[in-house]
Amino acid sequence: MKAVRFIAEGLINSFRMPQTSVFQLTYLAPTKTQVAGFLANIMGKTEEEYYQLLDDIKVGIVPLYIESIFNDAWTFKKWKASGAGRDILQREKIYRGKFLIYTSAEEPLLGDIMKFLRYPSRIPSLGMDDELVLIRDIKKIEMEPKDDSVVHSVFTYNEGMKYEYCPKGDNVPLFPPRIITVNLNFDRKVTPRKPTDFVQVVESLGFEFDVRENKRVHLDREYAYNVEMI
Repeated sequence: MKAVRFIAEGLINSFRMPQTSVFQLTYLAPTKTQVAGFLANIMGKTEEEYYQLLDDIKVGIVPLYIESIFNDAWTFKKWKASGAGRDILQREKIYRGKFLIYTSAEEPLLGDIMKFLRYPSRIPSLGMDDELVLIRDIKKIEMEPKDDSVVHSVFTYNEGMKYEYCPKGDNVPLFPPRIITVNLNFDRKVTPRKPTDFVQVVESLGFEFDVRENKRVHLDREYAYNVEMI
């Protein structure tokens, strides 16, 4: 399978869990919908084209580094219907995050993704609009599909799945695994957009997993990572 691999590196980014509002928690890595939004932005696409892109790509993500996570607090004005006055909203932020991202698609879309990663049509941001990222080490690679119990990326979790994990030895801060729910698609005909497809995934930083059953992964030989494409 052909894929485009790149590193996205930011000073401050946040990947909001949509189930949280007043205290907005962040995922440890961008989700597929957020990566598709990032790509749609740098490719100059419209919202409708974003949803088509979301259908046309698969994404694999390996968090490489996070310096720390801190809380940012904002004040905002409330509508009269909500009692007026001001309130406080808190949002978790990732400080100095670095993510290895794989994207696969059919041609010519994959070639277009490669082109716009090198020459973005808009300023690259990942998370919120003002959370800028540097795009590094863009490369088109061949990934070998295989069934293996060892996984290095964010991976899908099935109810009852057992797994073991150990540090990869990359000398990076460790964030222990957690099972979270992420959106995969939306009903684009309603406002605000409503999620229509969900999946549970396991995310962490700095660990290698043995999921005790064979899972379809794709091998990146250069990094020696088994990556699940979602």
